Amino acid sequence: MGKKSAHDHGPVKKDIHPDFTGDKRWAPLTTGFLVTSIIGFFISILYIRTFSLPLSVSFATVFFCMFLASMISMARASPDAQLAARPIK
Repeated sequence: MGKKSAHDHGPVKKDIHPDFTGDKRWAPLTTGFLVTSIIGFFISILYIRTFSLPLSVSFATVFFCMFLASMISMARASPDAQLAARPIK
């Protein structure tokens, strides 16, 4: 039989960005995301309901989940995370 070779593909940690510290950093979502979720929810409840009730419920569920995500991000994140200067790539 042939030789068994060790499949050494190099260290895995080389692929990880060096700035990654392992802790979670929360950043607030934009106000446009919040406004889109609110307007989309009301449009799906008031306007799309006239065409199709199941479609209206589906859209309302998605926009409500977007609203919840924006509320969670506002409660967890510091405003400094959004205002911090980011390097231009």
